Amino acid sequence: MVGHADDFLRVCGMQARKFMSPQPELQHMITKLPESSANIVGFRVQGKLADEDYQQRLLPPIEEAISANQKIRLLFQMENFEGWTAHGAWDDFINWPKFMSVERMAVVVDQNWQEFMTWLFRVASSLTHMEIRFFRTTEMAEAWEWLRSP
Repeated sequence: MVGHADDFLRVCGMQARKFMSPQPELQHMITKLPESSANIVGFRVQGKLADEDYQQRLLPPIEEAISANQKIRLLFQMENFEGWTAHGAWDDFINWPKFMSVERMAVVVDQNWQEFMTWLFRVASSLTHMEIRFFRTTEMAEAWEWLRSP
């Protein structure tokens, strides 16, 4: 009987420590930027993205803007971007049916990702005929200005 009581207390103690220990704050990989407006939507993209990020944090605000405005403009601020999960990268890129509603896209990147992102968005641009410009992280104001210009 003592063995069972010891096991019970040990398990309860482990669960209590787990519950009481500080949990890391949940950080979303995609965050809508507060500078966004009705037809210009900006996002901060961080870390490694998965399908859930795309489905839950990116698509809903974009689809809402498209349904209200027909044509929209997007800004992506890439911070410490580590890529996508294999499934997310391919599915998300080839299956997004709303590319034709995007008139302009500003991509704010650091030096490390500029080459890859340039290639990726050139491919998207050739498929959709949208205007795409790249900005350094120090040029965020210019990116917003370009999106807001006629």
